Amino acid sequence: MPLHLFNSLARKVEPFEPHDPRRVTVYACGPTVYSHVHIGNWSLSIVSDFVVRWLRESGYPVVYAQNITDVEDKIIRDAQAAGMDRATFTRGWTDKYLAGMDTLGCTPQVNHFPRATDYVHGMVAMIQTLLDKGHAYLADDGSIYFRIASFPTYGELANLDRNTLQAGASGRVQADEYDKESVGDFALWKGYVETDGDVFWKPTFTVGGAARVVKGRPGWHIECSAMSSALLGPSIDIHLGGEDLLFPHHQNEIAQSEAALGQRPFVRYWMHHKHLLVNGAKMSKSKGNFFTLQDLFERYGSKIAPAFRLLILSGHYRKSLDFTFAGLEAAAKTLLNLREARERFARTAAGAAPSAFADAALATFVAALDEDLNGAEALAALHGLVGEANRHARDERLAAADAAAVVTLIDKADRVFGLRLASGARELSADQQALVDARAAARLARDWAEADRLRDVLAEVGILVKDGKDGQEITFV
Repeated sequence: MPLHLFNSLARKVEPFEPHDPRRVTVYACGPTVYSHVHIGNWSLSIVSDFVVRWLRESGYPVVYAQNITDVEDKIIRDAQAAGMDRATFTRGWTDKYLAGMDTLGCTPQVNHFPRATDYVHGMVAMIQTLLDKGHAYLADDGSIYFRIASFPTYGELANLDRNTLQAGASGRVQADEYDKESVGDFALWKGYVETDGDVFWKPTFTVGGAARVVKGRPGWHIECSAMSSALLGPSIDIHLGGEDLLFPHHQNEIAQSEAALGQRPFVRYWMHHKHLLVNGAKMSKSKGNFFTLQDLFERYGSKIAPAFRLLILSGHYRKSLDFTFAGLEAAAKTLLNLREARERFARTAAGAAPSAFADAALATFVAALDEDLNGAEALAALHGLVGEANRHARDERLAAADAAAVVTLIDKADRVFGLRLASGARELSADQQALVDARAAARLARDWAEADRLRDVLAEVGILVKDGKDGQEITFV
């Protein structure tokens, strides 16, 4: 069965048919860099990475871009509060974000990390096209707005009646109090106000046949349209984002992109990730359930990153997942079990060619992911296979070729879910080997306290030791 995806625009699961199978384009809305990214936003980055991993594993050549918003109201506010210029302020937060992406294993999949301020020229050109076509106008406040009355299908993505729209609905821009043609019209270019400080550009627009310098900065929505079209072309195969972006941000992207570029659809498949809940509720600092990646690392160390990935991907991206620390710790244990299983089966396989032992599980695994990225069912197939192989091993009837088949599926899951299951293949350094040897000696001497101490020392440097019938088993985390 070919890949099927739920398309938010069609509101149904559809067969995936890219515009050009030789170049599948994917765009994901990235962060606004003014503070630490919370775990709900990180869950979207993980899901986006997961989608791209499965596309590539399925043979699609993907070009993947994830933007970084480095000019916006909150950025200006917080940069001024910090006594920093916008560029320096956002550079620091961008570096922190990219470090988090790297720790979570998401960076290698991304082809482009466009910064909004690097594409202002393209935004200006797109706004000019919208002015020329009658889709935009310059208002008395010095801002340029998109005229939603000029776009008949406005609201279709969220299934909304445009007559019910309210100003400022995005929560990302202030509700303008100036005389716009329609309350739902949104800012493409925001006219300069004193609170913007030194954050402004001075492009020249042609308005009503006359050249006008319009001091200001781009609106939030136009940024994504300019960046995506510059890097991926006028039409995107898959656009990813959180459910909170469906309206108005993604609807506004559709309107301005299709109106300016003249190509419909702007996006073939819209994929929206449900909010991550924390202890059963939406994240809120007042509720004490608002966490960043740094909070997780302070509690568990950065080695918890793959377990966080596993927890996020063990559900379905279109269903809300409830994050709890107990759930994260359970995911860490599951991850350890999978790593240890891979090590055991790799030793049993001893380089043998895989048999057909895992074929049924593989078919279930692939079918689950091809049916709108059902990670839960795919992982269930993997766990079922590992359990069956464990039973065969206990009965001493797991052939080397069968073990090799299990390792092959585990490694496929590792590539798709990004869990670093094969990390145990690394070699111990001389110092680490000395600690392992010292622990073995302590056990032979029945010095259990020393053996436990050395086990804890090894765990602190990411080496887990488990005692088996053949001696100490080593797993890296």
